[in-house]
Amino acid sequence: MLTLYLISTILLILAPGPNMVMMIALASSQGARAGRIAALGLMSGVLVHTVVATTGGSLLFAQWPSGVYAIRLLGSLYLIYIGGRMVWAQLWGQSRAVVGVEVTRTPYMQGLISSITNTKTLVLFVSFLPQFMDIQKSLAGQFIVLGAIYAGLTLGIYGLIGSLAGWAGAVLQQPQVQRGLRIVAGCVIAGLGVWGVW
Repeated sequence: MLTLYLISTILLILAPGPNMVMMIALASSQGARAGRIAALGLMSGVLVHTVVATTGGSLLFAQWPSGVYAIRLLGSLYLIYIGGRMVWAQLWGQSRAVVGVEVTRTPYMQGLISSITNTKTLVLFVSFLPQFMDIQKSLAGQFIVLGAIYAGLTLGIYGLIGSLAGWAGAVLQQPQVQRGLRIVAGCVIAGLGVWGVW
């Protein structure tokens, strides 16, 4: 279960999106050190999402213990939807490359704000993390552990991308690479949703 979570999380982090665009733009323009600092900001944002998901999830499940089943089902359906949509857009839809962003803040604040304002991350946390939880154990503790792992992987992956800004940025900005990452990530996300329903 942990191995599946690690693989899924790595693919989700690598999938092109606002955080990846910000990281490539910042590290390419300001250098590897700025990229690593921005990675700390992104990690901090993930920790904020973890606290929000833990608090909200714990309060909800304390009032409605069987709610974890409903959240799992709704989360699974949501994962199937967004995963299927990602794959559909790349194979049959109007696929667009992720465009650049203007870097206007300090690297840490740029990373933190990019992560916190990415509302899809919070929704994904609420729908994604419960798929890997044992409902017989402390849900708050599991939210924290899984969120901390997600944060650690965020720091490691984006820190590496920031350090290799020139090469990694050039590779990750190629439309074929972005398309491939989106298809793989979409399949994984939808697969997790199917697995959760099953």
